[in-house]
Amino acid sequence: MPSETAKKAAGTFIPDTVVQLPNTLAWATAECRSGSLKVPVRKFCDAQEEIIDPSMVIVESVTNDCIQCRIPCRVSDHETAGTFPFDVRFVLDPQTGVCRRV
Repeated sequence: MPSETAKKAAGTFIPDTVVQLPNTLAWATAECRSGSLKVPVRKFCDAQEEIIDPSMVIVESVTNDCIQCRIPCRVSDHETAGTFPFDVRFVLDPQTGVCRRV
């Protein structure tokens, strides 16, 4: 992934907001970023059309059967001159490792 300076120059920098999450969501986010759920999240990110950084995943909620996540990013459109903020939202089944975009 490009450096923070390169992302700022390109207009694609997004500050990390994980420090504002409650304990359980922060733990689940850490598992998705660098723990046992890292591989399914990375596979999901690689399969998307948008260029998204799996280290920016944020867990929004944990339900009985899935983990609801989002990855903030900045995307460009052929109709705009610059980039605009966008969230890729998906659910992750922690038992099977299957991610599905919502």
